[in-house]
Amino acid sequence: MHKGHLDNNEEQIKDTLGMNDIISVLRNEFSNIYLVDCKSQQIEIYRYKNQAVGVKEILQTKQPYKAAIQKYIEENVVLEDRKKMNAAADFEHVCSQLHKIPQFTVHYRVKRDGVLSYYYMKCARIGDADTFQRVIFAFANEDADVKQNEIEKIIHADITTGKRKILIIEDDALNREMLCEILKDKYDILTAENGEIGFEILEKNYKALSVILLDMQMPVCDGTEFLKKIGEDTALASIPVIVITANSDEDAELTCLNLGASDFIRKPYNADIIKGRVDNVIKLKESTLMLAAVEHDELTGLYTRQVFLHYAKGIMKFRADTPMHLVVAKIIDFKLIKHMYGNKKADEVIGYLASVYSNRVRNGLVARQGHNSFVGLFWEDYKTFEQKLKNVISEVKANLPVKGLMVKYGVYKDIDKRLPVSAICDCASMAEESIADNYDCDMAYYTEEMGHKRINNQMIEIAFESALKNHEFIVFYQPKVDIDTEKVVGAEALVRWYKDGTSLISPGEFIPVYERDGLIVRLDEYVFRQVCSLQKRRMDKGEELLPISVNLSRTSALHEDVAKRYIDIIKENGIPFSCVPIELTESAAIYNDRVKAMTEQLTDAGCILHIDDFGVGYSSLISLNQFPFSTLKIDKSLIDDVCQSKGKTLVEQVITLSKLLDMKVVAEGVETKEQLDIIKALQCDAVQGFYYAKPMPEDEFIEYVKGIQSKNQ
Repeated sequence: MHKGHLDNNEEQIKDTLGMNDIISVLRNEFSNIYLVDCKSQQIEIYRYKNQAVGVKEILQTKQPYKAAIQKYIEENVVLEDRKKMNAAADFEHVCSQLHKIPQFTVHYRVKRDGVLSYYYMKCARIGDADTFQRVIFAFANEDADVKQNEIEKIIHADITTGKRKILIIEDDALNREMLCEILKDKYDILTAENGEIGFEILEKNYKALSVILLDMQMPVCDGTEFLKKIGEDTALASIPVIVITANSDEDAELTCLNLGASDFIRKPYNADIIKGRVDNVIKLKESTLMLAAVEHDELTGLYTRQVFLHYAKGIMKFRADTPMHLVVAKIIDFKLIKHMYGNKKADEVIGYLASVYSNRVRNGLVARQGHNSFVGLFWEDYKTFEQKLKNVISEVKANLPVKGLMVKYGVYKDIDKRLPVSAICDCASMAEESIADNYDCDMAYYTEEMGHKRINNQMIEIAFESALKNHEFIVFYQPKVDIDTEKVVGAEALVRWYKDGTSLISPGEFIPVYERDGLIVRLDEYVFRQVCSLQKRRMDKGEELLPISVNLSRTSALHEDVAKRYIDIIKENGIPFSCVPIELTESAAIYNDRVKAMTEQLTDAGCILHIDDFGVGYSSLISLNQFPFSTLKIDKSLIDDVCQSKGKTLVEQVITLSKLLDMKVVAEGVETKEQLDIIKALQCDAVQGFYYAKPMPEDEFIEYVKGIQSKNQ
């Protein structure tokens, strides 16, 4: 993008940075944006998308603005509007108008290829009325997604003054006045009497602010609280903060620096030092372009999630009466795509989706969140938007670089603007998650029932620490029975939650929550420790050690040092590695270098690995080839159909394959005598299911084992 020939003096650098902020806000709605120097009338191009509103071919002439605008009017503007447009676009007239007002708009009509379109030209000054040296000309179609009052507010807020803007947050009125007096000649100053008011001002003006001067000792939201608060928002944290303090304690300075402060000013004030430090911090910020660096995702050019959350919050306030809808789009099994096709193809998929989402859906704000999902906030009548969204979904489905790839959409329509933006995103994500495994459905809507579930999930998260501390998580044991001898040959450890020691919460409620938020890692380890403790007690009593397998979730399998921790736990208890087999689900066993390294550590130490839920994932054969499993557990969903011809054939082939690979086979979910007889005929090794026993607490399990073993002696 050509930006003309800029001088290097400070005033022009300041103007250019101001223009970049304007371009950053205006985004793609204006097809062409030019900056014209008032003295030379030379044009600097900031956007050049529509060649019919172009100046490139005549930039070398003596009066490029005049020549360009005349050519544009003659070739594009309808005859009836040319006189008005010529008068309005005359540069002397433009400057005359901008001496009176900061910006104005000219509406006109364009006819191309027989099609009539309504356009407007936005003219705005950079600087104050008496000294401005630059003028913005921005061209857009009337149908484009930009509202005049919004642009006017942006321009009015950001470029009505040529000075850099700073915010002083100081509760002492005299100190505020002193700082304003020292800095007022060079800077446009905003002031706040405490951190709370300062944060409100920052949210409204952060794009225009160059630096914040922050007193540490304030009665309402002191400096430390303020630094922590802005540190949670990537966009706000990009504004440098100079701390004002009378404290010479080095620990206090270190605390401020750790919270993101850029520099210090000590009381009593020295005017020259204050000016010098403010100037240096601003230059550092501008030279590194910190704000631009955090706003956009490097691969797609879309907003990052943090910046999206900030902008969306502002849009929701500004458009309080406008219906809004939030959409989350997520690529299913993206890690598998990376493994099968490589990072280059995966990046191509992300780039394609970003292009479609940003170019096809108007009236909205789109961002990339995470490695495999996008989020968008849109404002318009829902029926209109819904049809557009369905068209986009169809287009994506038909043209994805990887055929057969699934992208799921969660929609929260007519959002509740009282909720935090992050909570609204969570609602849409819940809708998406409800169809993540549904091949027949691409889009789902957030419902009130999901809202209740979200609240329940939050309560489940909050209760985790106390539940763990109070041993509310109880390990149950489901026996594994030899299919020929009917002796108990092992068990699987399954966790149950007795909240407050009384009410039972289903694993189907809390396990998915803890898998999403990562708490499952600690819960997995808790269960593993309980099982190892049981085995140690049995060993110390001289009792037979039946192998009790423990599930390792996908999250835990990818967690750092999990193999070392589990090996250490076994060694601490002094029990054989073989008595606590570890079960990996098929989804956790998708070939991955990190998981493979983890399993090798476990097996090298002597651990036994089982593959759980076989038959419901995507990479069964890859898993069997790449991982050292000793036992295969056939998923209940296959056993449910074993009494049917096709189901029986499928289970038979799985058992045959397992035998050829020298693996034992356990059938999960056996509930009837008919199922048992068929599985026995197919030469399965063991069964686990309600036919023999449900999961039971430790004491009942031990008594059950004793009863079965004595019965079969």
